[in-house]
Order: sequence, then C-alpha cells, then structure tokens
Amino acid sequence: MYAPHERPPPSAEPLVNVPSYEFLAFAAVVAILASLSARPGWRRAIMLTANVGFLLTFSHTAAQLAPLVGFLALGYGSAKFFERYKNRALFAVLVVVIVLAFCWLKHYTFIPDSAFLSFPYVTIGLSYVFFRVLHLVIDAYQDALPEPISLAGYVSYTLNFTCLVSGPIQLFADYRRTESVQPASLSLTDVGAALDRIVVGYFKVAVLSPVLWTAHAYSVSGLSDASDLIGRVLCGVFVLTVYPVYLYINFSGYTDFVIGTARFLRLELPENFNHPFVSEGFIEFWGRWHMTLSNWWKTYVYGPLFMALIRRFPSPHVQPLLGVVVYFVTFFFVGVWHGQTSMFLFLGVLLGLGVSVNKLYQIEMTQRLGRARYRSLCRDRWYSTLSRGVTFSYFAFASLWFWSTWSQLGSFIIRLGPLGLAGTVAVTVACSALALAAFKVTLDWYANKPAPLAPAPSLYMRTAWYAAIVVLVLSVTVVLSAPAPTIVYKAF
Repeated sequence: MYAPHERPPPSAEPLVNVPSYEFLAFAAVVAILASLSARPGWRRAIMLTANVGFLLTFSHTAAQLAPLVGFLALGYGSAKFFERYKNRALFAVLVVVIVLAFCWLKHYTFIPDSAFLSFPYVTIGLSYVFFRVLHLVIDAYQDALPEPISLAGYVSYTLNFTCLVSGPIQLFADYRRTESVQPASLSLTDVGAALDRIVVGYFKVAVLSPVLWTAHAYSVSGLSDASDLIGRVLCGVFVLTVYPVYLYINFSGYTDFVIGTARFLRLELPENFNHPFVSEGFIEFWGRWHMTLSNWWKTYVYGPLFMALIRRFPSPHVQPLLGVVVYFVTFFFVGVWHGQTSMFLFLGVLLGLGVSVNKLYQIEMTQRLGRARYRSLCRDRWYSTLSRGVTFSYFAFASLWFWSTWSQLGSFIIRLGPLGLAGTVAVTVACSALALAAFKVTLDWYANKPAPLAPAPSLYMRTAWYAAIVVLVLSVTVVLSAPAPTIVYKAF
C-alpha cells in the first residue's frame, strides 16, 4: 500500500501475496523438498531454486525483472571487486552509484521524470534488497564477510523469499549459517512456536489490521463532521493514535508470519519488534521498533560517521554533541528511505529531531543531576509513565507525515483550532501514558507469572485460543471472501 501522497514507480503486481495461503503452500513444498536430503548442497540448491522461483511470480515478462536484475548485477560486481581490490575512492563512487540507482528505480522526486523507465517493473522488495546489497559491498571492502561470495550464494541471500517483500533485514553470515552450515532446530517445541507465530501473525494482518484501518478512516472523516470542541478533540486523538497501532499490528503481524514460516525451512530470521510502545524515550523506541532497520543504519551510518567525527574533533567535551548530530543525520535518512516525496523529507527531520533531542536531554539531565540521580529519576513510576506517553505521542505525531498529505494536515489544523490542538495533545499524552502503564504491568506480570500457571492448563488454554483464532481468520478470509491482506511496508 502506498501512502496517498507518494508517487510510486510503475510496478508489476506479484502473483503470490505475503502473507497468504498460497505463500504457506509454496513454503511447505520448499520445506518438504529441502528435508529430502541432509546434504548441504541439496539444501542450498532447493533454496536457490525457491528464491528465484518466488521472484519470478512477481513478473509476467523478462523486461519487468530486468531493472532489478541489473541492480543485483551492479551489487554483485561491486562486492566481488572489493573482495580482491581495496580502493577508497572507487569504493565511495560505487556506493554512491548503488544509492543513486536505488533512488532512480524507486522514482525519488529529485530525479527528473524524463529519466525514469516508463514500463511496469518489479520494485516490491527492492528496498530490502538494497540494504543487503550495500551490506555485502561494504563488508567485502572491509574484509568482514565470513566467506567469499559465490553467485549462487549472493542470489539466494539477496532474494531470500521468506523476507524479500518487507524484511526483516538479515545479515549474510546469519543467513548462510541457517541456510546450509547449521540449519535451525525443528523440534516439536519449535514447530509449536512457529505455528503460534504464523497463526497470530496472520490474525493481526487479516483481521485486526482492517478493523484498525477502518477505525482510523472513520476518525479522519469524523473530524470533519464534529461540531463541538470535545468531539473534535476526541476525533483528533483517534486520528493521532489509531494509525501507529495499526502500523505496528500490520507490520509486526507480517513479521510474525514470515519468521514462523521460515522456521519450517529451518531458517532463523531476526526479530524486528520488541514491544516498542513501552519505550521511555525515542532512542529506546528505535531499539525496539523495526530493529533490523535501525540496527543496519547504526552499523553502516551512525557508527562510521561518529568515529570519523571523533577523529576530526577528538575533544571529549565535544563528543556527546557529536553523537547528537550523528543521531539526527542517521534518522533523517531513515525517514527519507520511507518515501520519495517532501512528506518523507519532513518525516526524516522529525525522526532526526526525536532521537537527537532525546540524546540532548539525556546529556543535560546527566550533567545537572549526575548519573546516579538521573537513573533513579528514570526508575520513578510516574516519570517512566509520563515518558512512555510522550514517546508514543511524538511517534504518533511524526506518523502523520507517514500517511497524510500537506493539504490534509492543513485541514486538520484548521478544523481543530488552537484549543482543539492543545486538547488533542494533552489527552493523547495522558491517555497513552495510562494505557501503556497498564500494558507494561501486564507484560511484567506475564513475564514473571507463577509456575502453577505454566504447565498443562496453559497448554490447553493456548490450544483452544489458537483454534479460535484459526476459525476466525478462516471465516473472515474464506467465508467472507476477504481480499489478500495489505502490508504497509510492502511499499518501501
């Protein structure tokens, strides 16, 4: 799904959606074939065939695949070159070329329209292929890869069908380890856990996501119809808060689904979420939200840029401020990666401000109170509750630039008015703080629940619960002929 203000490139539609029953059937066939022999070569051949075969379902003609194949060839040639030759200037040039090629294929608006290809071509998964390709090129230049890159290994890694569409972003060494060197275990416990992830993930995407999206759409239209101040404030709160929850349910549901599916192939994909809405600061939030994305940017942008600035400005008094600057730059690019228009430029500014101001605040509070007193303050229940509310509210505010347009934002501001805006912010912070405090208490209880709740009764209840979810999902998707679930991050 593309944001309404985004200008997508002409893209070929896939014949197999993720998640879907067809995708599960495809993965099941691959898992059975891969298990027919314990030889690593057989497993690698099956995975390579499956990955290429899955990509072919995205296209109807060779021309639709040609731009992506060209991009992959550019990455492979660059990585193989830097395995043997180390030239800093050429390395910088090729990295820039790869980035510009990505921007060109994704139709970024700073490139003239006349330069773009006019025919439909495959772009789904391109953003995640981009991260894998850059990772290989950079690590090849730094001699950080675990093994030389073969063409088959490169294709299989960059096109891994379990995480091609929307990630998560897995590093080459981790993929190769479970693909052929040491496949992940698949005990009865692992099978149960994988089924849990698939069922819950599909339920999130196919049932909960449409409900939340409908609620969000109603709140947007309701803001135009509300006449009194209280009604406008309540609609404003829903406009602000429902979409981030929808985005989390949608994307984490997809992630649950593909992680569970990959486990049956004895692949171990990295986790992408860790209860992000209980975060007590924007830096912590990005350590819990889309973790493979933020970790990639920290590894390949934040870390190198920070070290370069430290070498340039070695004073220990300046280093904390350098961290603030680098945080802003890194997360500005995180925002820009999400889309091609000015809305996403501003999203980048908001994300950069969120983490850099958070870091500045930490520096200032540490200097004023000292480390011990500041840590004690952070452990205070009311302080942490308020911090969660502020963090969630800021992310919800930044998310407005994720899905709306400049004209929509202008109409929201005019409709709410000064009092309505102030009321919306206050109610959003207060309600989210209280709701997330209750959620955190529930998480803590569940993580530390007493032993008597763990054995057989828990297993029985879980079986009944998942059976009910399966029936509900089948009712919605099959009986009601619901369309294939939409994954928001498929657009990126």
